Amino acid sequence: MKKNICSLLATLAFAGSAVFSQAAFAAPVDISSLPGAVKLSTGGSLTFSDKFKNNQKNNFFNDLFTFDVAHASDLSLVLTSRSSSALNGLNLTGFGLYSSVNNAQLLGGDQLLSGIDDKWTLSYANLAAGSYYLKVSGNVVSNTGAAFSANGSLVSAVPEPGTYAMLLAGLGLLGFMARRRQNAG
Repeated sequence: MKKNICSLLATLAFAGSAVFSQAAFAAPVDISSLPGAVKLSTGGSLTFSDKFKNNQKNNFFNDLFTFDVAHASDLSLVLTSRSSSALNGLNLTGFGLYSSVNNAQLLGGDQLLSGIDDKWTLSYANLAAGSYYLKVSGNVVSNTGAAFSANGSLVSAVPEPGTYAMLLAGLGLLGFMARRRQNAG
């Protein structure tokens, strides 16, 4: 009986160490934030960002940022993340523009830098009116906090009616000045 108890205790101790070692090597966890809205300001500039707490090493994220386009516009963005070394911070693995209607990817971003500085760009000319989202993917490479941010612009691809009116008024003024000179000379 004493031998059975010792055997049982040894089995429990082994099982406990196995559970502990599994916790030490836990599978990566999805730490994506809830979808957020792109901050659009007058003049067409836009921004969005996210930050991650300490102790998130090896976890991954797919953050979504939504926005609406009222009329055809040109979109231009730069996404960055900076860390003290390539062994800290984030590893940005994807950046894309998607249609909110059918979740289809319209354009993938271009990765320019990876390591201490991660940098991606995305440009889309003549984006039609509608609802869209940007998706940023990556993983945390250390237990220190980390962040990314994006800046860019969303400007009208087609001039506003007021722009055409100013152009016509300017041309009319030039015609008037030319005719006046012709009559004076």
